[in-house]
Formats: sequence, structure tokens, C-alpha cells
Amino acid sequence: MLLDRLRLRNFRNYASLDIDLFPGKNVLLGDNGQGKTNILEAIYLCGTGKSYRTSRDTELIRWGESTFYTASRFLHRNGDLLVEVACSQERGKRIRLNGVHQDTAIDYIGAANVVIFGPDDLKIIKGSPGERRRFLDLEISAVHEGYRKDLTKYRRILAQRNTFLKDGRHLINSSRGSAALDVWDEQLVSVGTRVMVKRALVIEELSLLAQTAYKEISSRGILQLEYSPSFIVRDLCDSNEELMAEKWSALFHRELLRLRQAEIMRGVTLAGPHRDDMTFTLDGVDMRVFSSQGQQRAAVLALRLAELDFVRNQMGEDAILLLDDVSSELDPSKRAHLWKYIDRGIQTVITTTDEKALNEFEKPANVFKVQSGTVQEVSKWQSELT
Repeated sequence: MLLDRLRLRNFRNYASLDIDLFPGKNVLLGDNGQGKTNILEAIYLCGTGKSYRTSRDTELIRWGESTFYTASRFLHRNGDLLVEVACSQERGKRIRLNGVHQDTAIDYIGAANVVIFGPDDLKIIKGSPGERRRFLDLEISAVHEGYRKDLTKYRRILAQRNTFLKDGRHLINSSRGSAALDVWDEQLVSVGTRVMVKRALVIEELSLLAQTAYKEISSRGILQLEYSPSFIVRDLCDSNEELMAEKWSALFHRELLRLRQAEIMRGVTLAGPHRDDMTFTLDGVDMRVFSSQGQQRAAVLALRLAELDFVRNQMGEDAILLLDDVSSELDPSKRAHLWKYIDRGIQTVITTTDEKALNEFEKPANVFKVQSGTVQEVSKWQSELT
């Protein structure tokens, strides 16, 4: 998959921008605060339907304007895809694919695949469990339509069950209330188990891919990703997915029964996918607590490379890679590994303030100068190393 063209109107600091991107490396060169990262954000928005920097779409509107518009043309092996994302103060966000309006952003996820590596990625390791669940949900939803539908359904059931726990406490201890909660439990377990099983299987695959990438980035330690569901499950993955789901379903239901009185007291659901986590370990030790920032950056880079491999395995084509300020985020040896990896043909958009960093490339890159919300193609940069 390739991004052929990007158009922006009143997006962040861009009044108007039309830019043609090239296969291979596209470098956005300029000082801080000129708008380089805004271009990455626009590409990510067109690829996923969401910004990775804010949850408020109206913040993307240029100061003094009332609406923004973005359009991207992606070249898939099965045909071209025109993505249009617009947002106004009055109507909110609207998405169209090849001219067809999408009812919700969740219906759109997966139309185009992008992977981003940047300064905020350490939150995946160091941040809250919600950060890791968000990463998982975006990654799996992008390649599995059934998962994103189950996730949407689970969130709806969870909200309704929580409302019942909170507002119907006077009924719950009655036979009628208990029977009603049993029904909610069945629905929650049915959908939630499918979400959890898919997460476990994907984490297992990502762990193997990340472990391989980490060995090439750093010669020290074995990286593993481990699924941490909200209740104890032994033998997390099984070769038979149906038997695995059956076992997990029974455990999930048993946990809800065990927690019932506590849930009634607190008015909230205490077990399920919404309380899952994922752990990064290096030689069996939790990286969030016992690893250096350099090791954490290497692990996150390995995760992003694993994400690229995962998308290719699932979709049969490469995702687009966005790299925000890697010159300051990675040391020279890790950057060298990254350039070698993407030179196999992955389309990449890179931001940097350091023109000297271009000499690290073994293959040519297309360079764009970014200054005060304007972009000018400079030239095709040929490394001095070649």
C-alpha cells in the first residue's frame, strides 16, 4: 500500500497544502514548530480516522477557521482508495471513502494501514493499562473487522450493565434483579470472551515478531509481550481456538459470580476486557519498572517493526510507516537498523530537524523543506555513503 497524494485545507497550521509522496523514504526537514508533525498527524488521521495527538477533532481546525478538510489517495493492490476527513465546529467529524459517507469512525478503521513511531510511544510501556489496551484495540481492529464489531458491542453491553449495577441496586438482591443481572452476565461473557481470545492470540504473534526484531536492534536480552487478563487464566493460548474460548468463557463467568457483591456495592463491572493489560518483559523482568529508557525505546521500536510484519502477514501488503523525530529518539545504531529495515520497500514519512541525518541513508530519499506551514520539494537526496 502506498500514499500517493495528501491534501490539507485549514488543518493545524496549514491554510492549504497539496503534496505528492513517493515510494520509499519521504523526509520532512525543518526547524521545530514549522508543521512537520502536523503532516504525519494528517496522514494518520486519514489512515485510521483518528488523531494520535488529541481526542478533540476540533483542535485540528486552523486558528480562526470553522472547519478543516483532508484528503488522501491510497494505492492498494486491489485498487485506489480516496479518503476524505472533514470536521466543523457545528457538525463534527465526517469521513468518506471513495465518496461514500461512513456512519462511524469504527466502520472506517482498516481501510488504510499506517504505523507511527514517535516520542510519545514510551507510554505504551510506561503508561497506564488503558494506553496498552488502546494500542491493542487499534492494531487488531485495523486487520480484523469481526474484532472491532465485537469491541463496539462489548462496550455497549458494559455501559448498560454498569448502569444497571448503579441504578438498580435495590432490585439486584431480589430474585427478579438477580435474574436480570444473570442475563447481562451472559451477554458480557459471550462477547467479551471473543475479544479476550483474539487479544491473546495477537499478543502471542506480536511477541514472537517483536522478539526477533529486538535481537537485531539490541544483542542483550530476550523481549516478550505477555497478556494480563483481568482474571487468572492458565495456558493462555490453545491451538484450538474454540476450546480456548469455551474454557475462557467458563472462567470469565465464574469471576463475575465471585465479584457480584463487590460490583453491587461499587456499581461497576470489575472483570472483563476493559480491565486487561499487557506486560513487556526483558529476560523475564517487567520493563516498566526495571529497564532503562534506552531499553524501553528499543522495545517500542521492536514493537512497531513487529506491527509492520503483523499487518503484512494479515493483509498481504505493507503499512505506511510514519517516523516522528527519530534522530533524537534513537541512537545511531538503532537508526541504522531501522533504515535497513525500511529499505526493503516500505513507504516511510520521516520528520527531522537535522540535515546531517540524511547522510545515514544508504538509498535515496525525497526531501521536503517545511517552513511556517509551507512545504517545498527540495530534491532527491543521495547519501554521501553511496
